[in-house]
Amino acid sequence: MPTFTLISAEDPFETVVAKAEAAIRAGFIADYLAAGNPIDRAYIAYEVALYDAANPDEQPLMDEIRGLHLPAAA
Repeated sequence: MPTFTLISAEDPFETVVAKAEAAIRAGFIADYLAAGNPIDRAYIAYEVALYDAANPDEQPLMDEIRGLHLPAAA
């Protein structure tokens, strides 16, 4: 369920927005990793595609999800 965040005068707006964006992106990644079957993963991938389309100035989240399956660089 969506929640609203009250922004106080002490918090710079950009910091609050950056934290919210990071939480949303982390939530998508956590949901993808927690998906138990291919149908759930496909649905989350669809949601991520919508998110990427709505945020063209950001690094594509789908690239991060695809990177989860690549070996870590040394």
